[in-house]
Amino acid sequence: MPKSGVRRILPTAEPTGEKDALQATVPLLVQSLLDQDLAERVERALRATGYGPLRFVEVSVQAQLVILAGRVPSYYLKQIAQTAVQAVPGTHQVRNDLEVV
Repeated sequence: MPKSGVRRILPTAEPTGEKDALQATVPLLVQSLLDQDLAERVERALRATGYGPLRFVEVSVQAQLVILAGRVPSYYLKQIAQTAVQAVPGTHQVRNDLEVV
């Protein structure tokens, strides 16, 4: 039977610095996943209000800070969006950058 041309080379020891880099990266990845989950829940909360213009609000999350961007037709809807977002568990702060046009 012919042998495969693929060789596996396994390190005998972990290079120094690589473990530290991995330990520094893991919390960032975890935070990123938590932020993504929070953004999805915020988007669902905005859709659940029943107000059509809130479906088009751009949502971004950075370390549990929810940032709302886009345009809404009234200050009332801007406030409704903020109130809906604040009710989502895991939201620590809201930056409401919605523009009223």
